[in-house]
Amino acid sequence: MFNYILLSIKGYKKEFLRNDVISGVVVAALTIPVSMGYAQVAGLPPIYGLYASFLPVLAYIIFASSPQLIYGIDATASAVTGSILLAAGIAAGSTEALIYAPLLAFFTGVFMLLFAALHLGRFASYISTPVMSGFISGISISIIVGQIPKIMGVSGGGSDFFANISAIFTQLGGINWISLVMGIIAAAIILVAKKFFRKIPVALIILVLGTAITAFFRLDQYGVVIVGEIPQGLPAFSLPDFAAIDNWTFVILGGLVSAIACFAGSLLPSKSFAMRNKYTVDDNREIFAYGVANIAAAISGTAPTSASVSRTAANEQFRGKTQVVSIVAAGVIAFVLLFLSGLLYYMPQPVLSAIVLAALVGVIDIDVSIALFRHTKREATIWLVSLLGVLLVGVLFGVMVGIVLSFLVIIANVVSSQSAELGVIPEREGYFDMHRHDDAQAIEGVVIYRYSSPLVFANINTFINGLDRATKKDNPKVVIIDASAITHIDVTAADTIRDLLSHYQEQHIQYYFANTIGRFRDDLRKNHVSNDIENHLTKTIDEALMRAEIEI
Repeated sequence: MFNYILLSIKGYKKEFLRNDVISGVVVAALTIPVSMGYAQVAGLPPIYGLYASFLPVLAYIIFASSPQLIYGIDATASAVTGSILLAAGIAAGSTEALIYAPLLAFFTGVFMLLFAALHLGRFASYISTPVMSGFISGISISIIVGQIPKIMGVSGGGSDFFANISAIFTQLGGINWISLVMGIIAAAIILVAKKFFRKIPVALIILVLGTAITAFFRLDQYGVVIVGEIPQGLPAFSLPDFAAIDNWTFVILGGLVSAIACFAGSLLPSKSFAMRNKYTVDDNREIFAYGVANIAAAISGTAPTSASVSRTAANEQFRGKTQVVSIVAAGVIAFVLLFLSGLLYYMPQPVLSAIVLAALVGVIDIDVSIALFRHTKREATIWLVSLLGVLLVGVLFGVMVGIVLSFLVIIANVVSSQSAELGVIPEREGYFDMHRHDDAQAIEGVVIYRYSSPLVFANINTFINGLDRATKKDNPKVVIIDASAITHIDVTAADTIRDLLSHYQEQHIQYYFANTIGRFRDDLRKNHVSNDIENHLTKTIDEALMRAEIEI
């Protein structure tokens, strides 16, 4: 059985149990307050955050390959859901939101399962760190700004960044000062505790104290917003209401966008924790588990789900070894739903929003952005564009901006691949980049040109232009292309190379491809680059020089 499901429990050792149970209780303590806040970000009542932390979590661990990743409701999935509902004109907390959120979760799950079937796990690696960091930072800032009106006790602008900014400044005269003070104190305590008391679930303690104070002093009578009546028990499990869909395009495209965001926001952290803790995860199995978890979220009536980096980090800190941690956490959540939900009636909104705000402050990658701006302006610009994409055009379109930007970065890297003219240094063996080594000298009558990338339609002109500059400058009799880093050549590039070699033959210039690897040679032959290409392939630059009868 453990070869197919519950992989992280395979070969379970009893010495794991103590840390797994402790970590599970801690994860539950962290999950309860933030999940309820994230449910509101997704446009749902707070209790739906707890619903998303039970059945979807159990569904995930059945098929997961990661022993550490904590799954459930989190910032990325919630912000995307809230933005999709806002774009459709669906009010947060409305009956429509309760209908459409599980529909989005269902189609998110369907697309995740499709991604797994198509083995798309490897594409997560194409999303660069600056893109993902900027995207997550933008989401975090957007959510934080959205919590500020709730802490102030005024109405906000939903998931729209600029609407919330406007609400903050236009309603300064309507601030509920009790609400504001509660929120500021709660956020300050949690932020300080995160730095000095990291092993204490301060957010849960603050939530309990805030609820008790609100109930004792009846602060709701003074305008402090409370959660109010919360249903007791587990959710009524059922399939989403497909008959209610009046815009299939919106729901399906929304599910696709949500799936892409959750795919990247879950798989990349999963691989990161795996690398850090020296184990491996099966990318496509993980995506399959995300898909099943989102189907379970739909059945639970809640919004799409994704991995939680912060709670996974807490699991790592408390030395949780397996997904028994998630089983314990889900069990604690179920106990709260069954027996303690009535105690949450007086839970104050400003404290709940302060918990979300404090949780996300640390997610904004200030350190990453500073390092990027110091060392690499291009990637720093990518980070900034990703962040601004979320803030300026919204989380929904920000996801698409991030995806497009990721592939533009890949294309840009291919197009701007490193090239070099090589020369020799007296009394030293080998061939050296003459731009990097001042004492390197060209061999008379010879151009040795190195290009460090596959040759494809996007960069073939860059390759040709660099080679042209070198040959026009030196008027060589021999051109040697160091192909040690050229792993592939596509049809478009092969056609261009064929024309180049014909030109060399007309000009009576000898040419050689040196240091070629097997796949590159195969591509040259397959694309019929030259009828006698075998006579122009050499194992080394030295062999090419020897064939051309050039002495150094």
